[in-house]
Amino acid sequence: TTDAMARHLLPGTLLLAALCGLTEAIKWTDCGSSAGQVASVSVTGCEHSDTCILKKGTDVSLIIDFTSNVTSPTVQVKAYGVLEHVPIPFDVPQPDACQSGVTCPVQPAGKYNYRGSFPIKPIYPSLSLEIKWELLDAKDQYLVCVLVPVKID
Repeated sequence: TTDAMARHLLPGTLLLAALCGLTEAIKWTDCGSSAGQVASVSVTGCEHSDTCILKKGTDVSLIIDFTSNVTSPTVQVKAYGVLEHVPIPFDVPQPDACQSGVTCPVQPAGKYNYRGSFPIKPIYPSLSLEIKWELLDAKDQYLVCVLVPVKID
C-alpha cells in the first residue's frame, strides 16, 4: 500500500536530507563579481525565503558555487555585516578560500565550490541586516561578491 511504502521511504529520505547538511539555495544579490560568476549560494538551515533566520549560538555554513574569469594563485575571504548601507567587517574563521574547498590556483573557466562557516555569537544583537561575502583574487578583484539578507534571532 501507499502507507507502507511511505513508512519505508521516509527514514531514508530523512537520512539523505541530514547527510546533505540541509543546505538550501537562498535569495542573494551579486554585488560586483567582476573576476568571476556566481552560480549559486546556499546557507545551512535557511529555507527558500527572502530572509535567512540565523540563530544565536550556532555555526552557519555557507556554500558558494562560482566560475573564475581569471588566474589567481590565492583566494582571500572577507565578510561584513551591512547595516544601513554601512559594511562592518567581521572575522572569518578561515580567511584562505584555498583551505575551504577552492582548488588553487584558480583558472579561467574553472568551476569552484567554496565552503565556509561562521559563528552567530550570542552577543550579537537581534536585528535584520545583509551579510556581504567576498572572495578576492590576488589582485583584490571580486571573484565573488554576494549580499544575503539575514535576521539574527
